[in-house]
Amino acid sequence: MWWNTLAQVQRFQDCSGKSTHYRYDERLHLVAVTDALNNTTTLERKPDGEVLRINHPDGTSETFTYNELGQVLTHTDGKGQTTQLLRNGRGLPKWRQDAKGQTITYEYDKTIRLVALTSENDATYRFAYDDADRLIEEKRIDNLTRRFSYNLGGHLTQVEEIGYGEKGEQPRRSTHLERDLIGRLLARLNDDARQDYAYDEGDRLLSIERKPTDTGRKLGVTAEKTDFAHELWAIM
Repeated sequence: MWWNTLAQVQRFQDCSGKSTHYRYDERLHLVAVTDALNNTTTLERKPDGEVLRINHPDGTSETFTYNELGQVLTHTDGKGQTTQLLRNGRGLPKWRQDAKGQTITYEYDKTIRLVALTSENDATYRFAYDDADRLIEEKRIDNLTRRFSYNLGGHLTQVEEIGYGEKGEQPRRSTHLERDLIGRLLARLNDDARQDYAYDEGDRLLSIERKPTDTGRKLGVTAEKTDFAHELWAIM
């Protein structure tokens, strides 16, 4: 890679020796990218940097409009299809409508946390949080409820999934996550298997080893270990 005096990438060379070049304007905004095949993509911007138009090498372009807060309101793709966003007074999206007229709506609580999302098919996902703003429950459209537990450090330690069958049955599945004192994942356990994670001195993942339980073996789950290699320069 080659950088300019402002630490911006000007040129990137791949392993075949071909280069991609980057150009910036006087305000330090990226305005053009020329790839290894000499195809150039240009970006037209407002003075404060918001992208108004992206011109692609094939002659197509994308355009954007914004509100007074600099948040995207519309995006028109290279086929002329426009996606619109309606935002509330805080700038959060209230609904999103695509070129086909299909909409996604968003609902928030008083603390600006997303509590419901209704899809294009009029199916609603619902979310609940604890006092620390951590997600503790998700109710999905497929009659599945997921509940999340955390340790004192705020790291996820358990995911419980509860289904609801047509005959009223409620199948459950729990996944437990074991962590060390700094929050690294050491093991993932469920009814089928245990997965252990090992790290080197630089906190880089060295291996993942799966050990099936008796239940897992009956289901065809097998033992497996994946090792990861790291270059020495990555820690220099």
